[in-house]
This record gives sequence, C-alpha cells and structure tokens, in this order.
Amino acid sequence: MINLLISLIVSFSINTSSYLAQCNDYFTNHPVKSDIMLQIVLKSYGYYEGKIDGQFGSNSKKALIQFQGQHNLSPDGLVGPDTCNLLFNKSNIKKNNTSQLLNSIKDKFSQEIYDAQIILKELGLYASTIDGLDGPSTQSALKTFQQKSGLIPDGVIGPNTKNALSKGEGAYITSENVSNTAPSLNVNTEISNDDVNVDLKNYNPNSTCVPGYVDNYGVWVPDPCFFPVIVYRFGKIAQVNSQNELDAYLADRWTLEKEKTYVIIGPVKTQNYSPGINSPLNGLVMPSNANNSIVIGVKNDNNVRARPQSGPQAADAVVEVLVEGGMTRFINLFYESDTSYHGPIRSARPTDPTVLRPLNGVLVASGATSGLIPEIEALGVPVITDRRPEYFRISNRNAPHNLYADTRLLKALAVSKGYKKTNTPQPLFPWGNPDLSTWKSLSSISLKFSGQTTTTWTWNGSKYLRTYYDAYQNSNTNNQHLWIDANGNTGQISTTTVIALFCEPYIHPLQLPSVKTVGEGRAIVMHGGKYIDVKWKRGSELDPFHIVDSNGNSLFIPAGKPWISLVPSTYSPTFNN
Repeated sequence: MINLLISLIVSFSINTSSYLAQCNDYFTNHPVKSDIMLQIVLKSYGYYEGKIDGQFGSNSKKALIQFQGQHNLSPDGLVGPDTCNLLFNKSNIKKNNTSQLLNSIKDKFSQEIYDAQIILKELGLYASTIDGLDGPSTQSALKTFQQKSGLIPDGVIGPNTKNALSKGEGAYITSENVSNTAPSLNVNTEISNDDVNVDLKNYNPNSTCVPGYVDNYGVWVPDPCFFPVIVYRFGKIAQVNSQNELDAYLADRWTLEKEKTYVIIGPVKTQNYSPGINSPLNGLVMPSNANNSIVIGVKNDNNVRARPQSGPQAADAVVEVLVEGGMTRFINLFYESDTSYHGPIRSARPTDPTVLRPLNGVLVASGATSGLIPEIEALGVPVITDRRPEYFRISNRNAPHNLYADTRLLKALAVSKGYKKTNTPQPLFPWGNPDLSTWKSLSSISLKFSGQTTTTWTWNGSKYLRTYYDAYQNSNTNNQHLWIDANGNTGQISTTTVIALFCEPYIHPLQLPSVKTVGEGRAIVMHGGKYIDVKWKRGSELDPFHIVDSNGNSLFIPAGKPWISLVPSTYSPTFNN
C-alpha cells in the first residue's frame, strides 16, 4: 500500500513540448517534460479537473494559475524558472483541498446550500456563517454528515443526501442499525446492478474519529467514522476505510465507478481463409518455406531521431500506438516474414500486449517503465528485452536510437524459451472478400493522434503512401515517412490496407498515455481506394478484432498487409476526396 502514496511526478524519456521547453533551460532532466505531464501533476495535487489529453487550453491554464497563486508565485499561467523550480521539488508542493469546480461556484448563492447549512449547524457539524455559499467549511460539514449517514462523502447534495438531511440525526447509522451491506453506490454499475458488499467491522460513527494512515507494517489504519466504499481499477476491487486512504487510491488511478466489462466474443468469421495456409496477420497465402514458428511484435521507435526506421517495410502487419509527448510508436508484427535488420527498438507500453494476446504472440522491446513488464506478462504475453546475440547496436546512430535485432533469431529464442502456445494463431481480423463496390471512394485520410502527431495515408492507385506531421520536427503536414534497410536503400512507407480503430484514451497508473482495445468503437477500413466507416468490437484481450456494421452484422476485410492505427477516440479523422 505504501506505493499508493508515491508522488505522481515521474520522469519520461521524451522530448519537451514547446509549451514547457523553458523548464529544461533551468534544470537538466526536469521531470515535467510535456503538457500532458503538467496536467497529470496539477490533477494529482487537486488543481486540474479536466481530461488528461495533452491539450493545454484555458482550463489547464486556469489550473496552473491557481497552482501558482497557492504557492505565492506570479499567477501568469506560464512555466517560468520559479514554477519549474517548484515542480522540480515536489516536497514543497501543497495539495489543493478545494476543487476547481468548487472555486468556480463558491461565490454563487444556492438556496439548497443555505437550507443544508441550517440543518448542518443544528447538528453541530457546521460552525461558519449561513450564507448559501458552497465553501470549504460547508463541504467539510457535508462530507462529515454523509459519512455518518452511510453515504458516499462526495460533498454533493444529491437525492440521497437531500433525503438524509431531512431526517437529521435520524439518518445517522449507529451500531444498532448497521447492516452487512453497503448502501447502493451512486456509480455507473455497468458490470451488474448488484450492490457490492463491504466489511463494516471497523465502522462505528460513535467512536473517536482518527485520520487514516499507513502503519509501520504498510497497512492502512481505518477511520471508524468513515463509511467504507469500494474502488475499482482494471478489473480489481478494493475496500477503503478512511478519506486519506480513498484519496491515495484515487491518486493511483482507482475509481468509484465500476468498470465496464464485456463477454468474450470468440474467433472472427473468415472467407477463403485456411489456418496454416493464410497468414493470421494479413490473410495472405504464406510462402511454403515461411519461418512461421511464432508471432512476435517488435517495438519500433518513431521519434524524430529514429527515422527512417527499419522494420515496417518487412513486417506482416504494423500497429501504431500513442505514447508520451503525443508521439507514437510502432509494433511491427512478424509471423511468416523476417528481417535481419530491425530498429530502432524501444521500450514497451501498456497497449502492446492487448494486440499480441489473441495471437499468442511475444513482445520484443527494450525494457519498460518499472513495474510494467510483470503486468504485461500477467496478461499472458511473454516479453523479450535487450539481449545478445539477438539484439545489436549500430554505429551510425546514437543511443537509444541504435538498438536493432534479427527477427529470425528472436523467433528461435522465443520458441526455445517455451513461449510457443499454438501452431496456428487465430486470424487477428475477419479476412475475406467483401464487395468493394459497396464501399465509398476516398483518396486519402488524416488520423490525428495528438496535437503533436498526425499521419496521412494517400492512395496512389496501387497502395497507400504515408506522410506525417510531427510538431517536434517541423510545421510541415506532408513529411514523407521513409524506411531504410541495412544496405542504405530507402523508400516511402506504404501499405495495402489501412485500419483505423478509434479507442478510448486513458492514463495508465504508471502515468503512460494509452488506449483501451477492449470494448467497441468506430472503425475505418481503407483498401483499393475505397473505405467503409463501421465499428470494431472485442470482449476480451483474448478476442481478435471483430468488424461489424451498425446492426452488429459481421463484415470482412480484404487480405493484404495492414497498417493498424489505434487512434484516440477524442479525435475525428479528416477525409480527403
């Protein structure tokens, strides 16, 4: 539990954004290196309540101004040397106990608040002026009342709280009327409508209240006045027994809302597809002498200093995922194909295993943020990281952009370690022969991953060519994206099929921008100068990606090497006819 108290300020190995570039002028390796990291820090200390999206707009700036004012800094909304110095010394940062929402409405009179203050004062919980303003004293009194009444202490006067206030002390839960079941939580119960049982053995509002804290054994000491609540994260649940413990869990990305779960769908339908003959990664017939012993996904850097890359042009499929700083990285998938020159290889990210799991694949990377690899392996995806002779360094690039590998050696290593689980991986998509005459014509599409990265795919009559916008490189929106092989030959990255899956973005507990690949969302498939705008579905990481129409009917994707873009659903595509 102690790690729940660790500060959310962590250091990422990424370029600084243009907004925060001045921090590195004052400190080497400053921990706050991007707009998204600044949002995370401001949110973790209670100053920012918006989405963590890396878009530093007016709400983010207001939060920064409030943060600066709270610490006696010039409230200019700019990250100058004094602000950078404070962000660098986290022990001096004060937590904001009053949310921005409360700050924005605290000067507005509310009859509902006025009536509640009268009741709270009669109960001896509120000692300030009865003014109808929802200030800190009102919030404190209201949360105490909610705790005593067995309600979620959120400081909001909802129907349950209003009903309890009308009963006064009669709403309090005492040792005589405590049951073994928690009250119905005001959360989105998307798993089921069943109430969650909590253990009330430590709950006694008539006892002396104590602030929750972690003892010498790393165990939370409960507050008897706090009615326990359940928190959720990634399919796990935990009971918390004090406000301090709840704050720690919420800071560690747990939530009071039940997470949405889905039922496993199973394999996709296919047409003219024979397991062991057609590739599960692209639906094409594999060469008879193919080295198709196991699927591996090799991480490929997409930093400006990593281009041109070696690997995408040789892979059987490529998956593009969002990472820190608004940049992207590739997972180059190999089954029937190989290359002796793949790189630069970079570290793993939370989305990677969710793509490889249905293929019984192995992730090949260069390390990961501490704690992530065990999590990936727990999902059933083995990880191979920097080792010789499978990996090697090239001399004409600087670290960390000079780590390369041979996929044939990597596959042999994976098999020798016992990672092979199947002889015929299931198809990743519903490969088949759809009627393209029903698809719409489209010359190109632009996919925005962040304010820093947009990719464009343009049909040239035989394949799709890749161009991009990278804010870290220049202001051009049509930079050609090139590959390079071991002999120095280059060419523009291309593919025969573009699959854009729009996924819900989130921040992983290790503060890594990620997207959810289980559930459903918008899907755009481009092939042969045509496209369809449909949906994708998955019930589990074990499922492949099902493509369906608006009525839920299964659809097929033409065989061909795909480039699969996992685009944050907060952005819409741009169609260019």
